[in-house]
Order: sequence, then structure tokens, then C-alpha cells
Amino acid sequence: MKKITSALILVSQLFFGSSLLANTDGMAVIDYQAIFFGTDAARQAFEELQESDEYKEITDDIALKDGERKDAADKLEKDGPTMSESEKADLYKKIQSLTQDLQFLAQKRGALEQELGQKLQAEQAETVQKVVNELIIAKKIKLLFRREALAAFEGTNPLINITPEVIELINQESEE
Repeated sequence: MKKITSALILVSQLFFGSSLLANTDGMAVIDYQAIFFGTDAARQAFEELQESDEYKEITDDIALKDGERKDAADKLEKDGPTMSESEKADLYKKIQSLTQDLQFLAQKRGALEQELGQKLQAEQAETVQKVVNELIIAKKIKLLFRREALAAFEGTNPLINITPEVIELINQESEE
């Protein structure tokens, strides 16, 4: 009985596995965000952003304010039972103020990153579209899905996910 069950499982895996491959013929998935942020030019641009004075200053401020917030929270936890209500209220206000400062700084840093991302997309859009169109023709892709449109897919399968290939081709093109 075990041999029959094992044989049935093997046959069904072979049958459904090969039909799955047949069904993906002519279909591909692409992750444009990974492309725009995964090229060598994008990595270099983000490294330059992170090394900029403005970005470093914001990051340092975040670390400083986060440390102050943690210290205030630790003090409140440790000394809270022996503190007066006004001391507790002052610490709560300080923690709240530092938390708001942290949110503002994180938004400011995020805005710098988003601005760079938009710039990269604008600069690379034409090249990306050219490379994607060439791959569609070369690989005879009939259906190209955006990664965001799918609930799940096998992202490591190069027959389905063309994103790494697009990134590689863009990097090669930018070297020339």
C-alpha cells in the first residue's frame, strides 16, 4: 500500500509539475521597484545620499533623540514609584516631545530617500522600458505581470522572475 501511495504521489508531482511549467511558458513577473533601486547606479546614489551631510545630521539627530527618549523611559520605569506626579508628568511630556521629534526626523529622512527614488525612476525609466521590451521579444513573453499584482509567485525561478536579468542588463548598458 505504501508503494502504491508513493508511486501515486510521484506520478502526480511529475504530472502537475510539468503542467505548471507548461502553463508558465510565455509568462513572466517583474518588480519595477526592485529594478529602480537594485541597479548599480541606484546603490551608488543611495550610498552618496547616506554620506551626505544633511542625511548624516538627520541620522545622528535620530540616534541622539532616541537615546534621550529611552533614558527618560528607563528613568520613569525605575524611579516612577518614588517620583511626584509633576515629575512623572514632566517625563511623560519629554518622552512625547522626543517621540514627535523622532517622527518628524524619520519623515524628513524618508522624504530625502523618496526624492532620490523618484529621481532614479525618472532617470532610468526609458532604459528600463527599452530593456524590458527587448526581453519580452527575446524570451517571447506573452504576459508580463507586475510583482505587486500577484499574491505569490516563485521569485527565485528565473523562468518566471525576470527582474534580476533586467537589473543585470541595465548595469551592463550603463557600463558601456
